[in-house]
Amino acid sequence: MFKKLNTDDVVTGEVEINPMQQEITPASRVPEKTHAAKQIGDSEDNEPEAEGDFVFSHGLSSQEAKGLLEIHGRNELPEKKIPKWYIFLSQLWQPMPIMIWIAAIIELGIQNFLDMGILLMIQFANASIGFYEITKAGDAVAALKKSLKPTATVKRDGKFAVIDAAFVVPGDLVLLGSGSAIPADCRVNEGEIEVDEAALTGESLPVTKFQGSSCKMGSTVVRGEVEGTVEFTGANTFFGKTAALLAGDGSASNFQQLLISIVMVLVVISTLLCFIVFVYLCTLTSFSDALSFTVVLMVASIPIAIEIVTTTTLALGSKELSHDGAIVTRLAAIED
Repeated sequence: MFKKLNTDDVVTGEVEINPMQQEITPASRVPEKTHAAKQIGDSEDNEPEAEGDFVFSHGLSSQEAKGLLEIHGRNELPEKKIPKWYIFLSQLWQPMPIMIWIAAIIELGIQNFLDMGILLMIQFANASIGFYEITKAGDAVAALKKSLKPTATVKRDGKFAVIDAAFVVPGDLVLLGSGSAIPADCRVNEGEIEVDEAALTGESLPVTKFQGSSCKMGSTVVRGEVEGTVEFTGANTFFGKTAALLAGDGSASNFQQLLISIVMVLVVISTLLCFIVFVYLCTLTSFSDALSFTVVLMVASIPIAIEIVTTTTLALGSKELSHDGAIVTRLAAIED
């Protein structure tokens, strides 16, 4: 039944006898397991990669939370604060103020110091009013933000406690209940809730979140109660990245563009009109008298207080909105 072995059939090492084919197959010629078979058969290849899996939290200790807070920082969006001295100087370097500076320099050139002093007084008075209204609106916004400081219910040292949402860190176990704001980007540990994401996506209807679903910072729980694990905080959240993109857009608002267009048209018309009048007066009177009258005409033809009036009006609107709990961080946004 079996084929007789001879010296030529002997292979160094082990041999495998195939009884069906009645021939010897060297072990070195036995096909190796395929890669797929190796993955199924070897338990070490079946283990998921740690970086690709999200680990649900069961709570942190105070010491762990402190260490994570030092690494990731506070759960707050970075705010770009403009120095007050820069705000004041910006009030002196705009299309309308530039025309006043030109008029003051001309008055200085013809040694009309009284008119120059009046122009400078008007210039700094307008700048001071604008500075006051802008800083007052900013201080009101800061005070309102402080009064509306959000909180979060987290599990620390085995117990749930209400803390300032700014101290929430990745890995925290938070309680997401009906009516509460989601303090950071979280994943649902177990169960399901309905979340209002209108502020982020514009979706008018609540979205159902299941186990493993991501709940974004800035949304609100409208139904249900679950425990969630914080995934991202602060600027690393979806809300924070969106805010950073909007902050990076330095383009003027629609209202500011309209105001700039009106001012530029008035400046061009005023400059052209003053030049024509100046040329005509030079044929009738002395150069200094013609120049002095032209300066008066230029100042009178420019609505110097247009920006002050708009700033004051918007500041009053911001104050009215603050009574209803609305935060206005940019005055021009009221008109937009």
